Amino acid sequence: MLNNLKNKMINILPYEEEVDAGFFGVKFFRRNNVDLIHTCVQKPCIFFVINGKKHINIHSKDFLIEKGFYNITYIDYPISSYFSNISEDNPYLSIYLPVDNKIISEIIKDIENIPNNSFKGISSHKADESLLEAYERLIDLYAKRDNNTFLAELTLKEIYYRILTGPAGADLKSLFTSDSQSNKIYKAVEYITENYKDRLTINDIAAKVNMAPSTFFRVFKQITLISPLQYQKRLRLYEAQRLMLTESLTATEAAYNVGYESITQFTREYKKIFNSSPAKNIKSILKGKPV
Repeated sequence: MLNNLKNKMINILPYEEEVDAGFFGVKFFRRNNVDLIHTCVQKPCIFFVINGKKHINIHSKDFLIEKGFYNITYIDYPISSYFSNISEDNPYLSIYLPVDNKIISEIIKDIENIPNNSFKGISSHKADESLLEAYERLIDLYAKRDNNTFLAELTLKEIYYRILTGPAGADLKSLFTSDSQSNKIYKAVEYITENYKDRLTINDIAAKVNMAPSTFFRVFKQITLISPLQYQKRLRLYEAQRLMLTESLTATEAAYNVGYESITQFTREYKKIFNSSPAKNIKSILKGKPV
């Protein structure tokens, strides 16, 4: 089944590229070469790897997603990633689905046998035959490009259903259960993401989600693998790197743009995360050298 999916993906993506399917935020990915380490803030999504390997690092913890596995990122994560075990003849292939809160919440209401579980912010599971078949139908819908929005929605709902009734279902249920600790951390992440340029304190963020500061700190770190203020710091630094790369801002401009008041502090914290100064890091990326 995986070989069949691989061949179909190569047919719709004959070259190295990223393609928007045109419905519900679905994207198809192909990468031919082992590339640099990429940094970004990964939005909640489901990545299904059809071929190759994707390596993800979150605050010094490594995750490997191999072919035949789907990876769910439940909250916004500052991550670094790279691909391996690929070539032009054996490319990395994957399908990206955004985590659709509305569809997931609707399905959860209709399923009674999803267990309760302590939430984890990221997980990886092997796709079973029924899920592989649903993904194959999604690829076929894109390949036909024939008024497929209605069928695409049905197919996406089936994919979500298969995942919710599988090993990841308990995590998704806890995330969208109102007033659960997981749901509160989800809201806290949203708050930090929206206000990352401002001065934030543990007490302020905990109060926003109605949690005791000590409990909030412990549960936030358990889920995100990082403390709330370290999380804010990474959001700032990853955005600063993006601004320097894509908008040609200087280090000073980028630092002030993301909320730093001291360029010295910005440079020191940037070097801690990226292992070089802002100028050297950006120069190295633009030259196509590993960072």
